[in-house]
Order: sequence, then structure tokens, then C-alpha cells
Amino acid sequence: MSKANAATLVISGLILLAGCNRNAATAPEAASDASSAAAASSAPAPTATAAPAAPTINDAMTKVMSVQAQTIWDISSKAFNDRGDGLIGSKLSAQDWAALADAGRTMSERARMLADNAQQIVVAGPGETILGADAVGEVGKIGHTWDAANAKQIKSRIAANPALFAARANALAKAMDDLADAAKTKDVKTVYRVSAGLDDSCDSCHKPFWGTDDPPPYPKQ
Repeated sequence: MSKANAATLVISGLILLAGCNRNAATAPEAASDASSAAAASSAPAPTATAAPAAPTINDAMTKVMSVQAQTIWDISSKAFNDRGDGLIGSKLSAQDWAALADAGRTMSERARMLADNAQQIVVAGPGETILGADAVGEVGKIGHTWDAANAKQIKSRIAANPALFAARANALAKAMDDLADAAKTKDVKTVYRVSAGLDDSCDSCHKPFWGTDDPPPYPKQ
């Protein structure tokens, strides 16, 4: 055999060997890719997360409105002047002003949520008890009927006039926006106005829709 032919055989052998090695290297990779694809196709599809249910009116009243309103009244009472017809800003700390702003924002957000959902709002969820509902319609020992309403009655009242419900909730939200802004600038006049009028703002919605959870008044003799 000539040197040229020998060289040709050697080169051909190297080329074939390289080709085999290349195929051997890619085979596991192909198998791995196939396994990954199979695993992906057999993996369960991700399930959609259900949106959290909107808070009920009862939840808003008991966990947000009443709590934040009490914060506003407690802080305001610390700053009354000697006559009780105004507030003195220097009596409030930086923490007090921050708490007023936070209470205003929190109540405003929840009030707007109620207004935006007036058409389909849920009054009370399972296990939620409306204060006074157990005594709805009962005549007290002093002869006065309890004025509170149960969840079914409240829902019916709102369904009959959702526009009024939304308007009253938005009015409360606007007052709370004013409070939050006033707290930032330490505007005691606005804080006093909102704080003093907060009970009336709440009652403007309670009376037509919620009734009242106040006990019957003692009769005058």
C-alpha cells in the first residue's frame, strides 16, 4: 500500500470516528430534550387564582369605619380648646397627625369601595352578625321598638335606592379626603369640621339603610 493510500485511510477513519463521537454526544441531549418535553406536556396546567371576595358592608362597618372613626374622635378630643368649639394644633404630636391622615385615607378607600359596588354589595357574609339584628322588631320592656335592621332588610333597602347609598358613601369619602389633606398641613379648622360632623355623616347612611344599633331611649317621665 502506498503512503498516499495509507494516509487517505487514516484521514477517513478519523472523520468517521469524529462523526460517531458527535452522534454519541448528541443522543443523550436529544433524549433529555424529549424527556423534558414529555414532562412539560404531562405537567398539570396552572390553576387560576380566584379573586378575593369584596368586603361586606358589615365588615366595613365593624373593622374599618367604627375603628377609624374612634381614632379620629380620640385624637381630636386631645386638642380641644377650653370652650370645646375648636382645636389647638400644638396639642397634637407628629404621630397624631399621621394617624389622622391614615384614618382619613383608610375610611375614604373603603367608602368608595362601597359606593362603587352599591348594585351588588353583600351586606353580611356567613358567620357575620349585625349588632342589634337579633332584636329587630322586638318591643323593649320600656315600650320602644328596636330600630336596627337585619341583613335581608338592609339589602332590600339598598337595592331599592342604590344611587342614594352610593351618594352617601361618596360624601363620607370626600370628608375623609379633606381630613387626610388637613392632617398633612395641620389644618385644625378642617380637622375640627370633619371630626365634629363625622357622626352626622355616618348617620346619613345608617338611618335610611342600616337602621340604628343604638338601644331604645329611656322614656321621658
